[in-house]
Amino acid sequence: MRYAEIRKINVNRYVEQKNGLAYLSWAWAVDQLLQLDETATWEYGEPQLFGETMMVFCTVHAFGKSRKAQLPVMDFKNRAIANPDAFSVNTAMQRCLAKAISLHGLGMYLYAGEDLPQIEKQNNGS
Repeated sequence: MRYAEIRKINVNRYVEQKNGLAYLSWAWAVDQLLQLDETATWEYGEPQLFGETMMVFCTVHAFGKSRKAQLPVMDFKNRAIANPDAFSVNTAMQRCLAKAISLHGLGMYLYAGEDLPQIEKQNNGS
């Protein structure tokens, strides 16, 4: 499949909310990716420290292309965590995987404007 086709897939039905932030479950994103390209793979880069905070990296190989995403290790308010623990790093890695999948087109529109955007209510803002 081509990016132009994948980006048209409507993922709104699968968007989840947590603390007012919208996101796609990494498990759902992986499932959809593998249904579209069963040969897809991914790998995580070495996390990098930025002062007391950390950035994680993930590269997804699919549809004959490799796309790399980065994501800070964040708290539930989308703020970088100082001295993150292993659970927080793991959570960021899985979020980064979903983001790297979106770089191939699946759910890319969710990232327009900010990393984990708040979504508008479905019924004309009501």
